[in-house]
Amino acid sequence: MNAPPPPLLDPVRDLRAPPLLDPVRDVRARPLRDLRISVTDRCNFRCTYCMPEELFGERYRFLPKPEILSFEEIERVTRLFVQAGVRKLRITGGEPLLRQDLPSLIARLAAIPGVEDLALTTNGTLLPRLAQPLRDAGLRRITVSLDSLDPAVFHAMNGGRLSVEGVLAGIEAADAAGLGPVKINCVVQRGVNDHTLIEMAKRNQVDLDRLQMIYLACSAEERDQCRCAWPYPSQIDVGEKVEGIADALHVGGGAHPYRELP
Repeated sequence: MNAPPPPLLDPVRDLRAPPLLDPVRDVRARPLRDLRISVTDRCNFRCTYCMPEELFGERYRFLPKPEILSFEEIERVTRLFVQAGVRKLRITGGEPLLRQDLPSLIARLAAIPGVEDLALTTNGTLLPRLAQPLRDAGLRRITVSLDSLDPAVFHAMNGGRLSVEGVLAGIEAADAAGLGPVKINCVVQRGVNDHTLIEMAKRNQVDLDRLQMIYLACSAEERDQCRCAWPYPSQIDVGEKVEGIADALHVGGGAHPYRELP
């Protein structure tokens, strides 16, 4: 009597099934290991360099709910990417903490076999309420966007929405929940917040690993109009600014002291 056929394995739900996808590689044949997942296009800030009020005002039409991936769909797609070689996940938005019941999604993603790291980027204002539930669900790391400790500068850069104290409270909540060391992303704009960098570095007890500075570099055609930290090409000037911070704090430069966005 013939043995019954083996049960069919769902290639999305059961990683014992043969991979559906070959490992994904970039143009230099390096394997894809990181996946960023945007869970919402909405944000409670209106940062002038990201979602300025004049473009994302009350009449702006964000994605309707039926067009946003459900948690089940996000989990399914993520499982496929993990089969294709992804090992690290980062949750983003908009502001991801605005997505209702986000800890349940984190729990789903953390349970996927093969996921080695699960992080989230946020403006931090909702972390006092959500940091511990996110950690309990399986989140491992947090990156918080914080452009200045100066209340007036911070208020102007985020569109006048919320205070810097709320972000600092969120960072403290993340540290207390075990999501530290919290990394800080700081977007630097010339004549706006570049003069507050050393204070920022001192506040975060930097070895320049915790603080990542993102410099907005303009093109030659735009340099008369833009307010980026340094005109293009800017790497030499950026390097000098980083060294100036390191000298002021009497520390060495970190592994990733800055990134430059064209």
